[in-house]
Amino acid sequence: MKIEFFPANRIVDFSEGETILDIARKASIPIEASCSGRGTCGRCRVKILRGSHPEVTIEESRFFNREEQEDGWRLACRLTGTDGMRIELPDIEKQTDRKKDLLWLPEHFLSNREEERGLPEGYGVAFDIGTTTIVGVLWNLTTGEMVDTAARTNPQSPYGSDVISRILFSMQEEENPALLQKIVIDCIEEILCQFIAANQISGDNIVAGTVVGNTTMTHLLLGVDASSLASAPYLPGYEGPVVVSAKEMGLTMAEDADLQILPNIAGHVGADIVGVLIASDLKHLDGANLAIDIGTNGEILLAKDGRILTCSTAAGPAFEGASIRHGMRASTGAIEKVRIVNDDVDLTVIGETEPTGICGSGLIDVVAELLSAGLISPTGRLMTKEAGETSNVPKRLLDRLKRDEYGDAFLLSRRIDGKEISLYQKDIREVQLAKGAVAAGIRIMMKELDIVAGDLTRVLIAGAFGNYIDKLSALTIGLLPEVEPSKVRSIGNGAGTGASMALLSPKMWESAVRLAGETEHIDLASHSQFQTIFLNEMSFSVAK
Repeated sequence: MKIEFFPANRIVDFSEGETILDIARKASIPIEASCSGRGTCGRCRVKILRGSHPEVTIEESRFFNREEQEDGWRLACRLTGTDGMRIELPDIEKQTDRKKDLLWLPEHFLSNREEERGLPEGYGVAFDIGTTTIVGVLWNLTTGEMVDTAARTNPQSPYGSDVISRILFSMQEEENPALLQKIVIDCIEEILCQFIAANQISGDNIVAGTVVGNTTMTHLLLGVDASSLASAPYLPGYEGPVVVSAKEMGLTMAEDADLQILPNIAGHVGADIVGVLIASDLKHLDGANLAIDIGTNGEILLAKDGRILTCSTAAGPAFEGASIRHGMRASTGAIEKVRIVNDDVDLTVIGETEPTGICGSGLIDVVAELLSAGLISPTGRLMTKEAGETSNVPKRLLDRLKRDEYGDAFLLSRRIDGKEISLYQKDIREVQLAKGAVAAGIRIMMKELDIVAGDLTRVLIAGAFGNYIDKLSALTIGLLPEVEPSKVRSIGNGAGTGASMALLSPKMWESAVRLAGETEHIDLASHSQFQTIFLNEMSFSVAK
């Protein structure tokens, strides 16, 4: 039996009884599955273009209205394939372009590198293995010039959008760890082959490589048992650093080339935040400085007077569009900015097309705008239409308040085809949970160093998400400490930058290893005040 996937234009053989998600996984066709196929996240949305429309399951009825069901929308994890079926699924490779464009080398590094010698001639590669996206960078080791960049959706995504889901999958069957390792190595090899072809070089010319990633990603890459990271006390199977032979991993690189994997710090504080640490030069900056890599697993650094603290927070996938009713990753059609101007809503959509959903930066914007407009209370309650009618709410905003089968909502957009994109009360709660976790981690570390928000000299935001969020909106909802906006700055893909610096400079590699050992880890899971502070931080800053 065969099934066709669009727009991948792939025809795939499958066996009776397999779900669309199973079939896509085996064919290495990227498809989001935040809950690893349990039918609870609603992210594996697909549309039946050809074939019969089966009865909607109970799980699917939670995510699709009647019109969408009639149009053929289903969940890939609940839809069983039939011979000749044609399936449309989101092209999530289009969602990876931003992160690879956020690499940079700081001036202090460039000036110091001129004095270094001893790097081999040829090319080197630096990889940032993110939970969502894998970014590769090709460097000329002689000149220090960036030659090429590439990004791919992490092929492990169909097995869960967060690290815990992937760890749990790795524990289900004996062969699963090897599967997760193989597909990520294959992705790295694909990027290497792209570099070789596009730049007309030989694999023998690629003589060195570095890797960063969160603790789970590096464990899965190395084939190290990650099960201890799934529950407290979240002990890593290794801390590192680790040096492995590229040849033994099956990579098209020079015969004696190694991959150097930066060390983890502890638990869910991995090599990626070590990359941010060296990219930001956080230890040597004057004053007290905060660095945040906001993602599904928010990692935070705080440094003052040579002392460095770190923690990880389970921010959840809300800021990447998951768990949000009309959420999506930052790709064409995503609402990325929201402003209320003259009592009406002004939207900015990626690709300047009709909106199909809202991504993390747009989500933070709309919550901030509705807070400022008084339509969301400090406790996170969205004003109902009935309350708005007696509260002097401008008519154009009042008309956007609604209630449907999914609860109270604020209408953002109504498409030409009639589909509505809205922010729901449940979505606001998801934002509160995510921002509360990050803010609580920051507050606990500040208490440890006996400082308050006003003492911070800089707040540095790393990662693709951090590059696109509006800092005023982030301050408004209390995601960031209450500092002057001028103190908040994006540093782009700090993890990838750090990996590149460690590749290009032996001194920087040594510095990364040393700093990882010096950094103090605060375990929020066992912290006596975490729950109290977290519950307080779930409220919005205007309530404080």
